[in-house]
Amino acid sequence: MVNIDSNLPVAALLPKLIAQLPGSKVVLQAPPGAGKSTALPLALLAAPAFQQQRILLLQPRRLAAMSIAHYLAQQLNEPVGQRVGYHVRGEQKFSASTQLVIMTEGMFVQYLQNDPELTGVGAVLFDEFHERNLYSDLGLAMLLESLCLRDDLSLLVMSATLPATEIATWLGSDTQVLQCEGRQYPITTHYRPVPTNSDWRVHCAQVIKEALAQAQQGVLVFLPGWHDIQCVTELLTDAVAADVLPLHRQISMAAQQQALAAPAQGHKKIVLATNIAETSLTIAGIDVVVDSGRERRAMFYPRHGIQRLVTQRISRAAATQRAGRAGRLGPGICYQLWASSDAHGMRDFDAPAVATEDLTQLLLECKRWGSEVQELAFFSPVNQAHLQAAQQLLQQLQIVDTRGTLTVLGQRVAAFGGDPRLARIAVAVQDADAPTRARAALLLAQLEAPLRQATHFPAPLAQLKGETRQRWQWWRKQLGVTDIPGSIDDGLMAELVLWGYPDRIARRRGSGRSYLTAYGGGVQFHQNDHREAGTWLVALTLNFSERQADAIVADYLPLRAVDLEHPALTHEWHTELTFVGPKQRLQAVEVQRLGAILCAQRAANKQPSASERAQLLCDYVRQSSEGFINFTAAAPLLARIDVALRGLTAAERADWPAFSSAVLLQSLEQWAVPYWQQMDSLADLRSWDPTPALLARLTYPQQQCLDALCPTHWQAPSGIRHRIDYLGEQPSVALKLQEVFGEPVSPSICRQQVTLVLELLSPAGRPLQRTADLASFWQNAYQLVKKEMKGRYPKHPWPDDPLQAQATVKTKRMLNNP
Repeated sequence: MVNIDSNLPVAALLPKLIAQLPGSKVVLQAPPGAGKSTALPLALLAAPAFQQQRILLLQPRRLAAMSIAHYLAQQLNEPVGQRVGYHVRGEQKFSASTQLVIMTEGMFVQYLQNDPELTGVGAVLFDEFHERNLYSDLGLAMLLESLCLRDDLSLLVMSATLPATEIATWLGSDTQVLQCEGRQYPITTHYRPVPTNSDWRVHCAQVIKEALAQAQQGVLVFLPGWHDIQCVTELLTDAVAADVLPLHRQISMAAQQQALAAPAQGHKKIVLATNIAETSLTIAGIDVVVDSGRERRAMFYPRHGIQRLVTQRISRAAATQRAGRAGRLGPGICYQLWASSDAHGMRDFDAPAVATEDLTQLLLECKRWGSEVQELAFFSPVNQAHLQAAQQLLQQLQIVDTRGTLTVLGQRVAAFGGDPRLARIAVAVQDADAPTRARAALLLAQLEAPLRQATHFPAPLAQLKGETRQRWQWWRKQLGVTDIPGSIDDGLMAELVLWGYPDRIARRRGSGRSYLTAYGGGVQFHQNDHREAGTWLVALTLNFSERQADAIVADYLPLRAVDLEHPALTHEWHTELTFVGPKQRLQAVEVQRLGAILCAQRAANKQPSASERAQLLCDYVRQSSEGFINFTAAAPLLARIDVALRGLTAAERADWPAFSSAVLLQSLEQWAVPYWQQMDSLADLRSWDPTPALLARLTYPQQQCLDALCPTHWQAPSGIRHRIDYLGEQPSVALKLQEVFGEPVSPSICRQQVTLVLELLSPAGRPLQRTADLASFWQNAYQLVKKEMKGRYPKHPWPDDPLQAQATVKTKRMLNNP
């Protein structure tokens, strides 16, 4: 028998929800502490419809999945692994008879890959969907295809802070929306903005002391990252009478459980956590929250091919989630380190991972699934630049071929799941001897979970701890290793790592400690880093500084000359264009490169034909970062086209070509090459005006439509034609004020959907007024302008009623003597 707390806000919805769920789609919006992660799964567990089928409850984080599983099993008076179990990366506890399995979204994707029909599963629950991890969006997109195979499979998407109506509309008209109003316990909010020119961590420590005085049991503090947790811990040590406990994914499981447990009798605790504690976790003994308003988010930088954690302000949705942690077990208090007025500037929701993160894993999973990314239904658009970078990396790793199809090797890599770089290394050593595989496991663990402040990479086994040691155990199992790795051989490690990081090879520039990488970016050692570095290295982990363009090398391996002959590296000679001589004439040369690194160059045996040269020129322009095409010259045309598109219907717009920079660069052969046949120097390329070529991309009827929607000139009532400037926020025309006498309202273009801004000038051509509402100008501002200008320009007309006056550029004398 399952007992559900009737006082939980979600309890009233459960009968209606259970009645709707079998074979249907539901979006549930419920506030923090409502019971959607605990009471709802237990209710489904007891529902007759799911007695013979398994329920999958998906969580964004490993710790939350395991914590919820233990909590639910405890409610049933059972150990984990009977009716309730869990499955996370590297650990699982369930059996064939387990009815409810709590798992991470990444593990769910692997379930789908192995069994698209989800045999034996009756319901899938996406909890905390607002976090929008890569695998939450991917898992849902894949599941929507599986629903075509299973009309009896139930889907429930739930969160405290998600746009429920938008998601339901996207899922389909048959999707139900249920909302649970009200919080279980009230929360009082106090604002404590950081004083100007103050260290926010020091201020946070002071607010924590204030919060501790209000707490009956404990304080939960949200901080961006591990470094901030360490800093605040030092500030609180010996300054508070409470247990200060960190909660971070990199600490041991025992330390995590200690932070989740209730404080000892008569003690208070302070839990310093990242956003790992934002959702789903029940942290015993918390009645006060201190929110720094900051978080660390993964951001991908295609230029470097690197994903890094960036500290940024949280969204309003995240602030709501964090404050809700104070009211889960009783009335709570939340201290927020910003002013109440600052909330207006916060974004509503966090950007989804498909828009900001590295998409290599997502792309590989889609290939393995048998679909292209654009064929799957994602709730938010996938970042196309990141997707292109992912495609290039998979091709470089030989996981996909030039057509984007999985190779035989790629199928083996995809079967590993997870990071394609690491899986590529693992596949490369699967058939190696045991000592090599043992060293590979040691390497892979440290690539996946780097040690902090290691003196040597990779570190010896004795230095592995926490998550890194857990990952080492996992990789040992994957590679079938029982041996303990012997001494570290940098040569072997470099050989192994190049299978997964061929784009991170770097060659020293000059005699300093700055390097050019194969991916085209620059890296260098920190000025206080005195490690020896040779001519070549492979940079594995990088840090970034806002003060310099080059990335800072963290973990790396030196490379020898023999390492450059690695099978993963291509050394073919190919023809490129270069500019030579004082006039920078185009000339073909044969080069040997490792990515962007020029290894050797020689004169070409023969010069290319005009068409071949044009193709090489296209490649040169695309690969260069200098922006050789003068799009500034074509800016007026591109701005006109952009405005014209607003006046087109969706059907009309579908027939027009795209004019984004990315599209134009990718299609140079179609629109630019016909104009480049006689081009033979850098000066020709730099001075080329692409406007005629871009206009030619439009058909003759489209050009006529463009002229009708967005003409180049507007004829004023004075009879004079004036050029329309489309480069501002709104199209505008500059002309003398007297030229619009008699014009009652502002003119419009683009099927009357866009109003022209009139920049009204004095008789001497100086600005008087800028308006998009001419009628209002005549009624209000004109009289003031007339009063000032009449004395300054007495020879020009300044009528009392401008609407009845003649439009002109003439003086009063010229008007009277035509």
